[in-house]
Amino acid sequence: MVHLSDGEKNAISTAWGKVNAADIGAEALGRLLVVYPWTQRFFDSFGDLSSASAVMGNAKVKAHGKKVIDSFSNGLKHLDNLKGTFASLSELHCDKLHVDPENFKRFFDSFGDLSSASAVMGNAKVKAHGKKVIDSFSNGLKHLDNLKGTFASLSELHCDKLHVDPENFKLLGNMIVIVMAHHLGKDFTPEAQAAFQKVVAGVANALAHKYH
Repeated sequence: MVHLSDGEKNAISTAWGKVNAADIGAEALGRLLVVYPWTQRFFDSFGDLSSASAVMGNAKVKAHGKKVIDSFSNGLKHLDNLKGTFASLSELHCDKLHVDPENFKRFFDSFGDLSSASAVMGNAKVKAHGKKVIDSFSNGLKHLDNLKGTFASLSELHCDKLHVDPENFKLLGNMIVIVMAHHLGKDFTPEAQAAFQKVVAGVANALAHKYH
C-alpha cells in the first residue's frame, strides 16, 4: 500500500490537472517502444513500428497510450487502494501477456538525512557524489569506443569493495536520461533519448563488467 499525506495527494491532483492526459499517454508509450524496442513484441499487431517517427505517429500506439493513461488517471482517484484498482490489469499482464515486472528500490544509507525530497535534494553528500558520478560519465563520453576499459577501475571498486548491485547502474542511467528530458524539453526527441539510452546502457554494462 502506498501511504500518501493529504499534501502529497493534493500535489498529485494539481499536477495532473495541468497536463493533457491523452498526449502524455501517447508519448510515454511511444517513447517506451522507441527506447526499449524489445517491448514492441507485445504490440506486434500495431502495424508499422519500424522507426521512431513511425512509432510516434502510429494511431494504434496513441489509442493504446490513451487506454494506459486513462487507467493511470483512474488510479489517481483511488490512491489508497492502488492494489485493488489495478488487480485485474496486474492479472492480465502477468498471467496472459507475461510482462516482466521490474523492482526499483535503491538507497545510500551513509549519506545522512534522506528523509524527504527536500532533504535529499539539499544533501551536500548527495550533491558531491552526484558530481563524481557525472564527471566520470562525462569522461566516458570521450571514450565511447572503449567504455569497458574506461570504467574498469570503477567497476572493480563498486564490485569488490562497495558490493553495489549492478542493477543500480541501469537505474542511475535512466535517471540521467529523465533529468536530461526535464532540462531539454521537446529538444530531447525520441531519437535523442534512444541514442542516449544506448550510451547509459553501455556505461552500465561497462560498470557491471567485473561482476561477470
